Amino acid sequence: MQNSADTANKKDVNRENILKIAREIFSKYGYKKTTLDDIANAVRKGKSSLYYYFKSKEDLFQAVIMKEVDILAHELEIVINRNTDPVDKLRDYILTKMATFRNLANFYHAIENDVTAVGFIDEIKLKYEQDEIRMIKRILIEGVRKNEFEIYDFNLAAIGITTAIKGLEMPLAAGNYSDVNLERSVDIILKIMCYGIMKR
Repeated sequence: MQNSADTANKKDVNRENILKIAREIFSKYGYKKTTLDDIANAVRKGKSSLYYYFKSKEDLFQAVIMKEVDILAHELEIVINRNTDPVDKLRDYILTKMATFRNLANFYHAIENDVTAVGFIDEIKLKYEQDEIRMIKRILIEGVRKNEFEIYDFNLAAIGITTAIKGLEMPLAAGNYSDVNLERSVDIILKIMCYGIMKR
């Protein structure tokens, strides 16, 4: 019994190691330019060893993307579950998302670029967007309950904020503003979201 547990544990460790190295290589060269030979050489195993864990390059890339989706979801859930003021929570959510997104190159490029060879990307994007709307909605509902927000349509407000955040991902994560101070940028954007641009 101990042997089968050890074998399963070793398999998990090997799979995680392959995923870790594959993340780095896909991140550096992109999906199309990366080959399984590149990954096998970096892992110091034969290509046949990769097929033991993953059916194809697409299967491996999907596992890499799912790993990064899980990392982002985990970080955002931590923010959502904090016992903080809803405005601070919204700020922390946006900040955490942008900071984590900067480090998730594969997920970022899969979301932003047309990876036509990979059919699962659209499913992941749809699920990711729905999860994000659900999390933002939770913050907004909490804000109304605590009498800090005035919102008449939670779904529409959550979609609007999610869309605004999505529009910021490219410039703040990898575009022209990727070198700017993230906290200051998020504070400016949040001020516009919460108070608008009208002079008071």
